[in-house]
Amino acid sequence: MIMRKWAVRAVPAFALPLVAIAAGEAQAGGFGIREQSAYYQGTAFAGSAAGGEGLASMFWNPAAISFAPGLNVEGNVTYIAPHASVDVFSATAPVTGADLGTLGVGDIVDNGVVPATYITYAWDKIALGVAVTAPFGLITDASCNWAGRYYGCYSRIFDMNFQGSLAYKVNDWLTLGGGLNINYIDARLSNGQVLGVIPAMPPVVVSGWGQVDGDDIGWGFNLGALFTLAPGTTLGVGYKSSIEHNLSGTLSLGLPKTQIAKLGAEAGLTLPDQITASFRSQIDPKWTVLGTVEWTNWSTVQQLVVKSNGATASVLDLQWNDGWYFSAGVEYRWDPKLALRAGIAYELSPVPDETRSPRLPDTNRTWLSAGLTYDFTPQIAMDFAYSHIFGETSPINLYPTDPANALRGSLVGEVSDGYVDIISVALRYKFNAPTSSALITK
Repeated sequence: MIMRKWAVRAVPAFALPLVAIAAGEAQAGGFGIREQSAYYQGTAFAGSAAGGEGLASMFWNPAAISFAPGLNVEGNVTYIAPHASVDVFSATAPVTGADLGTLGVGDIVDNGVVPATYITYAWDKIALGVAVTAPFGLITDASCNWAGRYYGCYSRIFDMNFQGSLAYKVNDWLTLGGGLNINYIDARLSNGQVLGVIPAMPPVVVSGWGQVDGDDIGWGFNLGALFTLAPGTTLGVGYKSSIEHNLSGTLSLGLPKTQIAKLGAEAGLTLPDQITASFRSQIDPKWTVLGTVEWTNWSTVQQLVVKSNGATASVLDLQWNDGWYFSAGVEYRWDPKLALRAGIAYELSPVPDETRSPRLPDTNRTWLSAGLTYDFTPQIAMDFAYSHIFGETSPINLYPTDPANALRGSLVGEVSDGYVDIISVALRYKFNAPTSSALITK
């Protein structure tokens, strides 16, 4: 088994939640969640680390909090509706090699909601920012009678992150930033489990279920730089460190509807470090072009070892690669109140074909996004975005010849019909904006 898953009152008109809700399918490769901003989702997150009206740029680059003067707040809510089928070509039971049939899962990932809150205050040279986000998460759900039950039934990761950041404007073309991340993660994982073998001819396998629950708090840091290359043109580079977690909790074992044992358990997990580089350039008063390249060090996730009472209870062999994300987008200022956006992206999954698991049916994917910002007043603005993600059909090939799968049997199939629909809405409030109806121009 693997341990993976998952506001402040600005004005009387709205309140921003300081909570994180478990998301459905992760949308940043692996079990990461990219959907932290309606503003940047509209460009498929092109330009996300290069500043802009969206306060969420600080999630990728802490130096970007200097972009908005005075006191500002932003609240985002994103609804994620994923779909992925697991088609089974063949499956065998552990130990005996008995045929388990080809019953697959029509939709193994659940829908979810991801909130994010940002607050910034910027003076002439110094800016402060805080954020509450959910950067990781996952729910996959299959009944424990399907053919691949020994490789996963229910998986949930809940994650909440508090980010505090400071930025300093060195000169007219360079701003530096840094800060601290405090991360809480909670996981529940269940699957079919071999509880014992009765010596006989042939051997009799006693099967039931196993479930691991665990949580932990860890910390990391973030660094960033924002370069102003020309008026209206910025280049941002942000780094988020890895975070070490030692999840502790329980290992439960049982027969259908009956728990027979509950033991202490622990597992080490490293959340990956990440580098994001983004470009933003206003080429004329109406058009802005944007781009992002992002690297995530998912190769830190090689194996997940669950231990109980000092002994190894389970090993999941992952052998993940680094993840890459490439996006490009445009913004068009329709009039002083309305801005329109669009973007396209391609993401390389860190999950290799050789170790893909139904716990996380992650594949390479293509993003198409569109969005808008409407300024109700100089103080209040709303962001809206919609994205559709096209997943690729990818194989599942898991065999007991891998020592980690010795008590899981075999599972051969594919992840198919993968897609995601995402809707995101945000409200932003600028405390220092004029309250009159005077025209604001950039």
